[in-house]
Amino acid sequence: MVNVLWREGWLKPLSTDSLPNEKCSMCKDDFKELEYVTSCEFCEIGVLHDDCCSIHIIKDHKESLDQKVKAHEEKRLHSYQ
Repeated sequence: MVNVLWREGWLKPLSTDSLPNEKCSMCKDDFKELEYVTSCEFCEIGVLHDDCCSIHIIKDHKESLDQKVKAHEEKRLHSYQ
């Protein structure tokens, strides 16, 4: 058995004018039209590409991630998941 991480499935359209910067805080590339962006739930690194955030969390917050997985491993999914 492996653990997978469920990200909430809602979208909130944002203009880069409403963001603190127009670049990913990790890779420093400009955001393009209709890219998925997010932020780290373990620190305040800023807005990142979704893929960059996944890499960041696994690399920099592995211990916190393991604790979160352990705390939630027995919880059942909702019917919509």
